[in-house]
Amino acid sequence: MDLIEDIKAICTDLSGQAIDAAHYLINNPDEVAFHSMREIARRADVPPVSLVRLAQRLGLAGYSELRQRFIDLARDRQRRDRQSTSRNEQSAKALIKKRGEDAGLTGFLDSFFAAELDVVRQARAHLSEERLTVAVEALTKARTVYVYGRRTAFTPAYALAYTLRKARPNVVMLDGPGGAPEGPLEDISSDDVFVAVTFAPFNRLVHDFAQKASAAGARIIALTDSFAAPVGELAGPLHFVAQSSGQAFPESMLGAVAMAQLLAALTISNLGEPAQKRIRENERFLVGSGEYLLSGKTTRRRRTAD
Repeated sequence: MDLIEDIKAICTDLSGQAIDAAHYLINNPDEVAFHSMREIARRADVPPVSLVRLAQRLGLAGYSELRQRFIDLARDRQRRDRQSTSRNEQSAKALIKKRGEDAGLTGFLDSFFAAELDVVRQARAHLSEERLTVAVEALTKARTVYVYGRRTAFTPAYALAYTLRKARPNVVMLDGPGGAPEGPLEDISSDDVFVAVTFAPFNRLVHDFAQKASAAGARIIALTDSFAAPVGELAGPLHFVAQSSGQAFPESMLGAVAMAQLLAALTISNLGEPAQKRIRENERFLVGSGEYLLSGKTTRRRRTAD
């Protein structure tokens, strides 16, 4: 991941085809390890010399050295993927060890929150404003937005679906009552957006549903914790990465939740007055329904004498 961060760090000083080359490498790191420079240049729609110059800007001798670093990165990801199948056990082991090393509860608290805050900072660092703008535009204009995430990824998926539903109609949170979460996807089309949320080890059902949505022509937005997530191939440039390696068990969801809330906030901003009106009506209904327990408004039933 340091290589990706190094490329992002120099993006502010790049322009033209150089920035196009950098963005392509950031969004498609696995391709670099398996294809020649000319093929990567063709896919990125830049001249090969742009890749050479980019490597030199990173302080490398040339493209061959840059490609080798991407090969090393791919190997590291494969190793992490193998380890991810036992991540719950490893997370628990790390927490137990950390608790024993820290100087009391205060030390554990400090390190825990520092790690979680770093997860959020990393989520911000991985963002591309250009891709974010495209994603928000898609969420704004889609006929229907479908959202799916399972297990720990359910939390950010639900946060996005719940918030969007308050601001716009036709938001569907896929879940599994009765064992048929795929049902609503029968009606998905090219006018729709499918948001897939999944963490390593990546969920097969989420990926299969994203494939079904993609085959129907729907736009795919992926929120994962790794650039190596297979669903990223379906999402293309709309693949957003928020690391999950904080100190929470079994994994940190803060980065993904922050990303979900960011997408929702920007979509609401795009929708404008219609979203405000819908939210206002929803809040009035909730207040009128007695859903909220307001301060100073509690009442107690009096016991009546027999």
